[in-house]
Formats: sequence, C-alpha cells, structure tokens
Amino acid sequence: MKKEFKVIADLLPKNVRVLDVGCGDGSLMIHLIKEKNIEARGLELKKENVTKCIYKGLPVIEWNTETELKQFQKQSFNFVILSQTLQQL
Repeated sequence: MKKEFKVIADLLPKNVRVLDVGCGDGSLMIHLIKEKNIEARGLELKKENVTKCIYKGLPVIEWNTETELKQFQKQSFNFVILSQTLQQL
C-alpha cells in the first residue's frame, strides 16, 4: 500500500461516503472500505483501470472528470479525494 493512502485514510472518519476521482486500480478504495467502512465510489478515465476496479468488485464509473463531475447531485458524498488527479485537472 502506498504511504499516502494511509495518510488519506487517517484523515477520514469511519462510515462516510467518499468519491475517489482518478481512482486508478481501486487500491485506495479497497483500503478505505476495509479499514474505515467507507462507502466509496470511483471515477476513472482509463479503461484498463476501470476494468481492474470492476474485476475487484468496486463501484466505478468511466468518466472524464473535467466534463462529467457535475452529474452528481450536491451532497452525494461527504468527501472527494483527488490523490493523483489534481495536478492533471
């Protein structure tokens, strides 16, 4: 597990809803679900990463975050994570 995943997990309370923007292969979501009982959803642009998430049983949507993020209703999530995506947005 990446060190920054532990840092992120330590910042989040248990039992919240989290959107992981640019979720990659879903490693952070798995950690949050197991360790913090977090309801996590992922957004990912790369089809290969979406496939990996689906294979792991994770809820993920293949979306371009820059244009599609507005599709979520306000207050859908308690927290939004941009652990590896912010520099690209």
